[in-house]
Amino acid sequence: MKTSTYVILVFLLCIGTTVFSQVGIGTTSPKSIIDIPATNQATPSSTDGLLIPRIDAFPATNPGADQNGMLVFLTTNVGTYEVGFHYWDHPNTQWVGIGTEEWKKGVNTGGDDLIYATRAKNTGTDMVITNDGRIGFGTSDPVERFEFRGPGDNDFQITSANTNPPNFILYNTGGTIDVPTPLAANQEIGAMVIKTHDGTGVRENGGVRFYMDGSPSAGSVPSKFVVSTVPNGSTSQIQRIVVRSNGNMGISESNPTATLHLRAGTATAGSAPIKLTSGTNLSTPEAGTIEYDGSNLYFTPTTSRQVVMMGYTNTVSLSFPSIATNSYADRTITVTGAALGDTCSCAPNGAIEPGLAWNCFVSAANTVTVRMANVQGSSINPAARSWKVNVIK
Repeated sequence: MKTSTYVILVFLLCIGTTVFSQVGIGTTSPKSIIDIPATNQATPSSTDGLLIPRIDAFPATNPGADQNGMLVFLTTNVGTYEVGFHYWDHPNTQWVGIGTEEWKKGVNTGGDDLIYATRAKNTGTDMVITNDGRIGFGTSDPVERFEFRGPGDNDFQITSANTNPPNFILYNTGGTIDVPTPLAANQEIGAMVIKTHDGTGVRENGGVRFYMDGSPSAGSVPSKFVVSTVPNGSTSQIQRIVVRSNGNMGISESNPTATLHLRAGTATAGSAPIKLTSGTNLSTPEAGTIEYDGSNLYFTPTTSRQVVMMGYTNTVSLSFPSIATNSYADRTITVTGAALGDTCSCAPNGAIEPGLAWNCFVSAANTVTVRMANVQGSSINPAARSWKVNVIK
């Protein structure tokens, strides 16, 4: 007991002196200002250690300049301060936690050196920065420069409360970042690419891409916007929407030559260039509109809605017999969709023999009769020729 008291008195006297010396507690050869060795370095006891003052809350009055660097151990969470060691940072007049935001060195399964956030790691989520500059959230081995990976909600949100809204910017340049130059002609500028797995490997199955539309130069950066998808039974992307620098838009047309340029139709169902769904016409007609109510197609050129004439057509070769004076001969043409009462017009392909006159009419469902009459003084034997018939509903 007397020995312990003596050691404490010596320690206090050493602290109070102005002589520069080293103090050892439990050792006669201190190797620093204060040297406190463990009872057994290999198998220390449960009490080997140094207890820093423990506090349940920070002082009501902030420490001063003399306490800059003062260390305490916070035993409970206080606001945003968590349990742990904290020191007083007087220049910034705040308590600073030690180790709560610690990043540690590590190596991923691919052998890449990295640093990782220990707290995120402890909760089962990797947050890493690899030595080649890749950043991973939810993965220790990011494939791209930035990668967010996780089994659940991985939405990416940029929130702003300002008249200057948030922007997602893709910047690409020729040359180098420090010494930029124009891109090459028609070079891709940037893209938003969609990927998925097809059971064999990861595939790109769509994207939104921007390209130079020609050659950029000082004061001129023409661009092209492209939306691509992958058709069924394929893994290759096809351009579906193209908007050129001149404002022309192509739907499945890579080089639109009109404000709106649609792909050609085919015999395959569902491949028509344009299709209208029946709906209700506008209460008040508007100039320039096209409408379809399921029965009629309408166009409004000014202020009055007008029915767009709908009809059917067919072209066939007709051979009429010799026709006597003041007589006629009939031939029929099948025009699918024609109905009694429909208006009909017809004409031969090329010139016809003098003295002949003709007309046509719908004589039965899907049937048009072409009537040829001889209006001169002798018989006429018309040559066989092609005839075109139009039926207007």
